[in-house]
Amino acid sequence: MTAVVTRPAAPRFGPVLERGVRIRRYRGWLLPATVVVMAAALRVGPVLLWRPPPLEGEAPRDGWVRVSGVAHVHTTLSDGTGTPEEVARAAREAGAAFVVVTDHNTDAARAFSGYRDGVLVLVGAEISTHQGHLLGLGVRPLAFPPAADARNALDDVHHLGGAAFAAHPASPRAELAWSGWELGGPWGLEVLNADSQWRRAPWPALLGGLLAYPFAPARAIAGSLDRPGEAIARWDALLRRRDAAGVAGVDAHGFPSYENLFRVLRNHVLLDAPLSGEAARDAAAVHEALARGRSYMAVEALAPAGGFFFHAARGDDRWQMGDTVAPAPDLALRAGGRLPRGARVELYRNGARIAAGEGGIELAAPAPGAYRVEVRVAGWDVPWILSNPIYVHGGVAAIVRARRAGWPPTAPPPPAVARTLDAFGHGSAMAAESDPDTWIDPDVRVAGERGPGPAARLRFSLRQPRPDPSAVWGALVDRSRRDLSGDSGLVFDMRADGVYRIWVALWEERPGQPPGGEPDWWQTSVRTSTARRRHAIPFERLFPADTNVDDALDLRRIVGLVFYLDPATDDPVRKGSVRFEGLGVY
Repeated sequence: MTAVVTRPAAPRFGPVLERGVRIRRYRGWLLPATVVVMAAALRVGPVLLWRPPPLEGEAPRDGWVRVSGVAHVHTTLSDGTGTPEEVARAAREAGAAFVVVTDHNTDAARAFSGYRDGVLVLVGAEISTHQGHLLGLGVRPLAFPPAADARNALDDVHHLGGAAFAAHPASPRAELAWSGWELGGPWGLEVLNADSQWRRAPWPALLGGLLAYPFAPARAIAGSLDRPGEAIARWDALLRRRDAAGVAGVDAHGFPSYENLFRVLRNHVLLDAPLSGEAARDAAAVHEALARGRSYMAVEALAPAGGFFFHAARGDDRWQMGDTVAPAPDLALRAGGRLPRGARVELYRNGARIAAGEGGIELAAPAPGAYRVEVRVAGWDVPWILSNPIYVHGGVAAIVRARRAGWPPTAPPPPAVARTLDAFGHGSAMAAESDPDTWIDPDVRVAGERGPGPAARLRFSLRQPRPDPSAVWGALVDRSRRDLSGDSGLVFDMRADGVYRIWVALWEERPGQPPGGEPDWWQTSVRTSTARRRHAIPFERLFPADTNVDDALDLRRIVGLVFYLDPATDDPVRKGSVRFEGLGVY
């Protein structure tokens, strides 16, 4: 019989090695994952277990009525997920008395303004400019699109009787952060912005907030907000130069939910009487308080903030937030009210903390300056309350600050025309151009308004509505080649039969471009008036229409000069006429 020899099977090293690699790989992730979980747990625990301390102290007895509401809200009319009606309902459920809707570049929600579900709905707009975004509050209905240049957009808000606030000025997204710090005028600042503070928060706070949100949504959002240090520092820098009101903006788009977000950030305005139920009167009172800074901002999710006060006193006289008072030896600053037990009240002058106390504070104003208050609750990085300033200034200082915070009473003298580019007489190169469905009068040369001198006329009829507004356009175009490198800007006189926004553009030939190729557009816009006015357009204020253009405007390579109607200016069936005289350079 033949013996059968059984040999041991060869060891299978492949699967064993693979398991070892997987184990080592998982071990490599184990420590970071553990750190993430522990960090999140450290953030979740305090949010879920924290309870607001009981309120202590006396309620204010200053005669002012405190009304709270939310600002900076988007609806389905721009990029929000809720209709204006749903926004008003959410405000009611959150206990807000007013809500300010600011859809992007439109006031289409104005049809829903007034009292809705017991909530005062105010409608403004968030204006997108090349220097950042502006909140236009209390503006009259937009009869024209707001300007894309921040300087002109501020003028638009002023023209429409509103107040402007730089929105999310410290946003970590460069295209949203405010860069127009050098611009004049009385614009204020959105010091608290939920979106910016959320984006700047460290990841443990964000993860902890996400885990805690289903159980305590408002506190979870509040716990995810980073301290607005950069925005406050920017605000203090402005306050050292001029008055500048601050507001809190929820920047709500629908996630987190409107109702939950409305429970987090509030503006408390001080009114001389309760809301009457008369929409126009109440809207004017709220707008005036916000524009003036007679208000304070609060992270309402931490504790009800309706019992706070901050005022200046001298004898029986009182000055509230937003007021200016002359320095005096017996002038006292007081802050306090119904605050959470252990709340720390901090007084700041020109951005520097000068005093702090638990439950309240009273201090003689030691020197001129902008005084504001922060109230902090133990365990939270964000301030519970951030007050608007009281301005202690007198004499020349008060006058200088008022000038810096005001609009110029008159426009600067127009520059003299150094060289005429087009007198709009015979031989003018200006011609009418448009899309196929828009009518532009081909006879662009008409008599001038002052004597027999010629003028150019852009008479238009925008007939066909289209889903893409940019497909509707009408323009006066001069395709002459020019070298404008020795000039500073354009100057011309303009008058219209209505208020429109007219774009002024230069076409620059791209280097190495074949003849007839698409040029680069450099442009800005001007608002028309029914009165004849001279407009000066500095070349340095022109910006590229294409965001991919990185080079500076080369004035030696100009191949076109254009006046064109903003396609979003009017109802598509609107007709109008704009006249131009004396086109030159200075």
